[in-house]
Amino acid sequence: IQAHTHRLNLARKRSKSIDSSKQAQKSKLKLSTITTRNRTKKTDSKPNLEKNEADISLPCFISEHFSSAIENGNSSKMEQSFTSDKSECHEQSKDMPEQMNVSSTSSSGSLSGKVRPVPVIPASILQKVEEDIRSPINKYPDGLRPYDTELRDPFLVAEYAESIFQNLKKREAKYPVINYLIKENCETTGPMRAILVDWLVEVQENFELYHETLYLAVKLVDNFLQNNPTPKEQLQLVGATALLIACKIEEHHPPPLDDFQYICDDAYTHKMFINMELKIFKALDFDVNIPISYSFLRRYARVTSMSMQLLTLARYILELSLQEAQFVDVRSSKISAACLCLALKMKDEGDWEANLSYHTGYQEKELSTLVTNLNTMVTNAPKSKLQTIRNKYLHPVFFEVAKIPAVDPLFL
Repeated sequence: IQAHTHRLNLARKRSKSIDSSKQAQKSKLKLSTITTRNRTKKTDSKPNLEKNEADISLPCFISEHFSSAIENGNSSKMEQSFTSDKSECHEQSKDMPEQMNVSSTSSSGSLSGKVRPVPVIPASILQKVEEDIRSPINKYPDGLRPYDTELRDPFLVAEYAESIFQNLKKREAKYPVINYLIKENCETTGPMRAILVDWLVEVQENFELYHETLYLAVKLVDNFLQNNPTPKEQLQLVGATALLIACKIEEHHPPPLDDFQYICDDAYTHKMFINMELKIFKALDFDVNIPISYSFLRRYARVTSMSMQLLTLARYILELSLQEAQFVDVRSSKISAACLCLALKMKDEGDWEANLSYHTGYQEKELSTLVTNLNTMVTNAPKSKLQTIRNKYLHPVFFEVAKIPAVDPLFL
């Protein structure tokens, strides 16, 4: 029995030694394959991958010393050699970023070995802009301070707001519109234009378009008709095409051409729409970035901190003026200021103070005649046959501002 147990113990020891040697061989084969892969990556890498040379070479050192340690069966030697080679690897990789930048730039050949600097706005320019906006009160007339001081919100672009609207006022001179409706050879009359604008307002409301789209479409129509006489049979085509162009500029998701053909009761084909679009672009020399009165009105209301109800009343007056032929040749910035002035008088919320004169650029005396004509228009609005705009502003969403009566002419 003792001899039998002795033989069994010897057999077990032999089997364990055989299993350990097989596992050692397997691990050696795995590590050797890892080293060959890393070496092939190192040799086959392109110039733009040279920055990873230190990261690729490090596993090579590790794998080699692991294999040697397994062969010798000495783990302490493995740790010592690993730490020493790791330090050598890090010393070699200290100079790698400079070599990487030079090699990458030299391979591209764009900067002849120099790294392109990142453009940074100088602090002196930013400080100057902030000083100009937050400058002392005595720099502005009548002790006024500018409204645009929200420098912390980048989406407001406050440092450019005033210059943007000054530029819009300058651009108004590039798009002068004469009162073409009083010409003898003009086939379009004032009532015909009023019907067209009333229809455009209805389309804007049904399609739920932006108000900027409506105002731009009317501007495009006037700029086109003043130099291009159009028969009344194609007047609706001009209006629909102008609205289509305005949608492409202002809307995030403009309606397709089929919708515009549908609202015209299929009176015009796709080809007629495209041809009219080309005519309008050529007539305006492809420059359709026309300043509109709605943008000026929103700016005036913002810088003077007007209430939403007062702004809506001014918008109602301004939208009514789109139909009137007598306001065709008035500048957008001026008529928007006059509508705001009349809204103040209708709501009895103060006079045209110095703050309004400064931000709009118009004194109350300059707007007096225009305010009188607008007040007459508001007085006659309930009697007009075209009620689309008035019905629109009778809705509670618009504070029912169309119900507010006009000012007595004696108090203007």
